[in-house]
Amino acid sequence: MTARQGPVGGGRRVPAVGVLAVSWGLALTALVLMGAADAEWDATQWFFVVDTADAVVYGLVAAVVLSRRAHPVAWLVALTAVGGGVAAVTAQALALWARDAGDGAAVPSWSVLQGTAWVPGTLALVLIVPYLLAEHAPSPAALTAIAAGVVLVAGLVALRLADPWPWPEGEPVAPLAVRDAGWADLVVPVQRTLLGCVVALGLVAAGHAVRRRLRDPAGRGLGWLAIGTALVALTFLPLVLFAGEGPAALRLFTPLTHLASQAFFPAAVLVVVLRQRLWGIDLVVSRALVWWLLTGLLVAGYFLTVAVLGLLLPGDGALGKVLATAAPAAGIQPARGWLQRRVDRLVHGEAAAGALSRVGRHLGSAPGPQEALTGMAQNIAASFNLGSVHVLDEDGKPQVTVGDPEGLEQLAVALVVRRRAVGTLLVTARPGERLDRRARTALDEVAPVVATAVHLAAVTRELRESRGKLAAARDDERRALRRELHDQLGPALAGIGLGLAAARNQLPAGSPADPLLARLRIEVDARVEEVRVLARNLVPPVLAELGLLPALRELVMRHEADGLAVVVHADSDTGRPDGAPVPQEVAGTVYAVVAEALRNVVRHAGARTCTVTVTGGPDAGDVLTVSVEDDGHGITAGARPGVGTQSLRERAEALGGRIDWGPGEGGHGTRLVLRVPLRPASRPGRTTGELEGDRAT
Repeated sequence: MTARQGPVGGGRRVPAVGVLAVSWGLALTALVLMGAADAEWDATQWFFVVDTADAVVYGLVAAVVLSRRAHPVAWLVALTAVGGGVAAVTAQALALWARDAGDGAAVPSWSVLQGTAWVPGTLALVLIVPYLLAEHAPSPAALTAIAAGVVLVAGLVALRLADPWPWPEGEPVAPLAVRDAGWADLVVPVQRTLLGCVVALGLVAAGHAVRRRLRDPAGRGLGWLAIGTALVALTFLPLVLFAGEGPAALRLFTPLTHLASQAFFPAAVLVVVLRQRLWGIDLVVSRALVWWLLTGLLVAGYFLTVAVLGLLLPGDGALGKVLATAAPAAGIQPARGWLQRRVDRLVHGEAAAGALSRVGRHLGSAPGPQEALTGMAQNIAASFNLGSVHVLDEDGKPQVTVGDPEGLEQLAVALVVRRRAVGTLLVTARPGERLDRRARTALDEVAPVVATAVHLAAVTRELRESRGKLAAARDDERRALRRELHDQLGPALAGIGLGLAAARNQLPAGSPADPLLARLRIEVDARVEEVRVLARNLVPPVLAELGLLPALRELVMRHEADGLAVVVHADSDTGRPDGAPVPQEVAGTVYAVVAEALRNVVRHAGARTCTVTVTGGPDAGDVLTVSVEDDGHGITAGARPGVGTQSLRERAEALGGRIDWGPGEGGHGTRLVLRVPLRPASRPGRTTGELEGDRAT
């Protein structure tokens, strides 16, 4: 167990040590008195075991919490420990007194502590503590429940102090005893009623913990708290129903079940405090220690349950007793095995083989390497019960982060592919835990798979970066070619046309060369116009000056002259819902795809109308989607993509996008869909939340 410094001035070291010394000192004193008294072992002695266990266990829990933070929960747990210790000492002191006292001796007044000292602390655990185990102040409803619990505890203590027993046969033991026959008859029914209220309010407190857990998935340990609260509350049910009457086995059942539940509840309290790091308490416990403690409790509970059932089942003689014990042992063994597997999974998570299977299934279904890596990290965190998983590349740059590793000790696992380090896997335990050797071994087993995914993501990222650079170089070449065509070839051809016109003007009338020069002039003018159109299509000026949507609308106007009615739909003036401009390399690719698609519609589709739709942005995972749909005769069976189509596919893939062709709505015409990311498809340091939109797309 390792403690890290909490808030300055938050802990109370001296009271923590004092509570531990007093509670454990009382427990030791009680054990010494038990040996001296050598009393007969009956149901009362089992209640003594319960009180002694409270002193030992809750004394330790109170000391741990008090040393880090002086919170009311710590003082209530300390009250439980001290109260249990006082009750245990009183029980054995009373047994020692009974051994030495003569017949008819009056019961000493201090014996009232045996049935009273444990009440405030133990009942406060069930009725008050569940509402205080939170970072924030209790709600009005919780304050009402706490007030009801305080009143109920005070009522039970007052009832015990006013009990006139053994009056009228002898002098009352309680200091505030009411010597009244009517009151004496009411004590037991009132006590049963109050204990019934304890059971009911305890279950309400457990329900409150369940409600908090459902509302706040990050509320770690609240499920355990709910189970522990309900178990402690239900142990009082036999006292409500039977009031200590009934067969001896039933009277023994009550303290034994109470002992088992009291062993569970402090663990639940520590789980809530340590997992959520409440009140600034930052304490870590080895997983191996937790596993051994839980397994020990499970084995003890198994033998305890077998012993109780053996007492309850009838059996005469030695053979009957053996059968009465063996039957429940055989019947409960499967349940014990199931619980042991649950303990293993609770502490350590899945076995490495199961985790590898889950990782492999996700790897096969992930849409891309980055998504596969993110899914791997999530599966590893869930399979091994980790607080966070952090994947770094070979340069130490973060690739995926699952959970919050802040303030926790990280375990580093090297990721190696073919004897070459490709990254690092950093993991942290859940708050309140420390990873043990078993966890490290399991992580070493899954590390090669994670290393392969990291290497694949890095290679894919490098490939896309290369494609991006190739696309940028292609765009630069297009701009350079446009400048050559616009500034040199175009003017040169225009000059030739002017020269031809001048030469024609120098010819005498009726010269046979005149028609030839006229045809040459017309041909040169046509080539000049083609050069202008080619230069404009390479990099449209309006695309660089006004953006994607104005460029598409200008493109549409040119095709409408050919008799094709084209409509453009977009989320905004820029094509993005947020109104942000489309990046230049993306806009260039979209424009080229739409231009080629419209040319194909005009040449091959025989369509009358065509619709261009541009959507995308933050709500679509930062992916721009462009569709071009016509009402023509569609793609003929067996048609093969041409050079232009293949070129457009390569341009889309260079930006991490894709192009799909298919029939239009209702199976008529053709529909082309381009999906291209508005930012690089694989980017270092992306978190789980940033990838949700990509997976949705």
